[in-house]
Amino acid sequence: MATSMAADRGRFESAKSIEERKEQTRNARAEVLRQAKANFEKEERRKELKRLRGEDTWMLPDVNERIEQFSQKKKKKDKHSKKAKKEKKKKSKKQKYEKNNESSDSSSSSEDEWVEAVPSQTPDKEKAWKMGTAENQNKLFMRMASKFMGKTDGDYYTLDDMFVSKAAERERLGEEEESQRKKAVAEHRSLAAQMEKCLYCFDSSQFPKHLIVAVGVKVYLCLPNVRSLTEGHCLIVPLQHHRAATLLDEDIWEEIQMFRKSLVNMFEDKGLDCIFLETNMSMKKQYHMVYECIPLPKEVGDMAPIYFKKAIMESDEEWSMNKKLIDLSSKDIRKSVPRGLPYFSVDFGLHGGFAHVIEDQHKFSHYFGKEIIGGMLDIEPRLWRKGIRESFEDQRKKALQFAQWWKPYDFTKSKNC
Repeated sequence: MATSMAADRGRFESAKSIEERKEQTRNARAEVLRQAKANFEKEERRKELKRLRGEDTWMLPDVNERIEQFSQKKKKKDKHSKKAKKEKKKKSKKQKYEKNNESSDSSSSSEDEWVEAVPSQTPDKEKAWKMGTAENQNKLFMRMASKFMGKTDGDYYTLDDMFVSKAAERERLGEEEESQRKKAVAEHRSLAAQMEKCLYCFDSSQFPKHLIVAVGVKVYLCLPNVRSLTEGHCLIVPLQHHRAATLLDEDIWEEIQMFRKSLVNMFEDKGLDCIFLETNMSMKKQYHMVYECIPLPKEVGDMAPIYFKKAIMESDEEWSMNKKLIDLSSKDIRKSVPRGLPYFSVDFGLHGGFAHVIEDQHKFSHYFGKEIIGGMLDIEPRLWRKGIRESFEDQRKKALQFAQWWKPYDFTKSKNC
């Protein structure tokens, strides 16, 4: 009895301690709200400063004209598609109305037709006719049941078992369809969230338009939003959110190769070699595909294949399921690596290069190619690990300088593009 009273007494709490606990909760909530408000105000100030500096509006003049052309084309296309949808809807309504009229006419005409009477039968004949009909019905039922019956278990498989197994199969199929639908919805939501924050999607709020140098039909050329690894470091990126070169359509891949040829010619005239890198780490995370172009001095560019070959052979797993080093001199990445596999690829100018299927993504760094180039040029690691942020003015100067280099080789201004 004394023990139970002590236990009951232990459950009691004074009004003061309750008030103190409530006060602590209120203070914690107020702190969370204060922090959220401070973060929001900081973000708003950052946006206002960007607007005042012109970061959201400033673009190269040629790029601005090109984007305006795209927006006008899109408006015309949307207008045409809306008109086509409206006409299609009107046409379907008209067809439905005509069909209903035809069916009502046919039903009214059938009411006026004569129906042949069933001839009178004797009781014996009527009984025989009924028996024949019942037998036919049983045969028909057995034939239908045999169609639905799968593998039977001899005499133990009854008609009830057949109906139960069919119902279970229907339920299983329904569950599979529901799970597939939920999976598709989840994938669509994750892709939409990824595209909202994507640095390379045109419709994204995070997209740095002041770094665009040229815009093609389905591909654009831009500069990195951090300090460049070398002078002339640039990116070839698809306009739409594509994840890897192995998943690209033929026309997008051909346009990327056109940019690649122009860049090779541009850097050759400046006495430089260039290397093209692509790292596709994870298909599930749905990162935007980026094809990086990094110019190098001629003497370093000549040694680059040896460095990359050795690094790829020593990377990732010691015992791999796929071929360690894939040669891209005779065929491109899309014909060398199966769709859906993570990979790293490097091309040396227009002479092909190497590819590697990534076995363990935890052992393969996303800056693998840049790390090799950093070692060749003796560049400080922070440049190729996370990148050093640049001011808007530095990025603007970088874009203007690269635009001057690119101008004689810009094929996007031709009528065909």
